Amino acid sequence: MSKINFLSIFFLSIFLSSCGFHAPYKSSDINASVNSNENNLFASSLVKRFKSNSDESFNINIEDERKTKQNSSFNSSGTLARYNLSISVNVEIYNKENVLLIKEDLKASSYHNALSSTQADKLQIEEAYSNLRENLIKQLLRRMYRLNED
Repeated sequence: MSKINFLSIFFLSIFLSSCGFHAPYKSSDINASVNSNENNLFASSLVKRFKSNSDESFNINIEDERKTKQNSSFNSSGTLARYNLSISVNVEIYNKENVLLIKEDLKASSYHNALSSTQADKLQIEEAYSNLRENLIKQLLRRMYRLNED
């Protein structure tokens, strides 16, 4: 019986590991010149993702990110129960010849339960904004990789 259990676990792990997962990005190098304000968190996080040893393929203009917090539900006692956090950034991408390739307002949002502690709630909000920012950066990088393939 132990051989049957071992073989079934072995084959199950092989089938699960071959579920079709692929790396999200191609291995091509992307580098860009980024124009933004000095304290723009989105721009500084994006620059960290570029390959510094490759030629600049794009020029990117990034406006300041806009964060919003909207109350979405309240408890029976009238205190906040859930809220929606959203972040948006206007981005313009130009190629080397200064031809506009993408002009878009990137947006992402998420819902969260309000925490009873004010400090914990502030930490949750900052972490959520950071996650939303990273999601927008991943979306933008995917588009840039597609543009770089052409």
